[in-house]
Amino acid sequence: MERTETQKKILEIGKREFLEKGFKDASLNRIVAEAGFTKGAFYGYYPDKAALFEDLVDEAAKGLLEQFKAAQAAHFDLVSEEKTKDSLKLSNEYLRVFVEYMYAHFDAFKLILCRAEGTRYANFLEELVELEVECSEEYYALLRKRGKLSGKMTKQLHHMITSAYFTAVCETIAHDMPKEEAMRYIEELAKFFNSGWEGLLRLE
Repeated sequence: MERTETQKKILEIGKREFLEKGFKDASLNRIVAEAGFTKGAFYGYYPDKAALFEDLVDEAAKGLLEQFKAAQAAHFDLVSEEKTKDSLKLSNEYLRVFVEYMYAHFDAFKLILCRAEGTRYANFLEELVELEVECSEEYYALLRKRGKLSGKMTKQLHHMITSAYFTAVCETIAHDMPKEEAMRYIEELAKFFNSGWEGLLRLE
């Protein structure tokens, strides 16, 4: 949908306010005052500041979720293709895709990961963790059934490790790490966590 110049200005100033103050401390009065509009003009586009925040991040959030689900599907494809030993390699490839995507939408993910308290995006990372754990548990069960995976790990430990891994990856955004540095960082991070995974679960 084509945005008007007024709406673009509201989005620009709103993003700046949210990035600086966070959602909870952001002031709608400051946003409209800086934009030079009345609250009435604002309400012509958004019912509240939560809707403004959502407009700033929702497309990026949905895009990452779609890529995330595609990654899960690609892992299941490895089973039918008899390529399950490539699981870690595929995970590393998608990790790079995810981080590339987040850096292409840096401000949106800065808002989601660091400034979203009080919005429905406050638990976005945890939702990704839960999705990853559920899909991975299903994947592991399938591999075990086919005799391609050995080793044990409780679901609770699986959740804790995944949460730690995802949080570490997102530190690139939280700390405003330059993209090139971030890409090097996640390569090292993946090596570290992959060694741990291989100590718990072994692909046959």
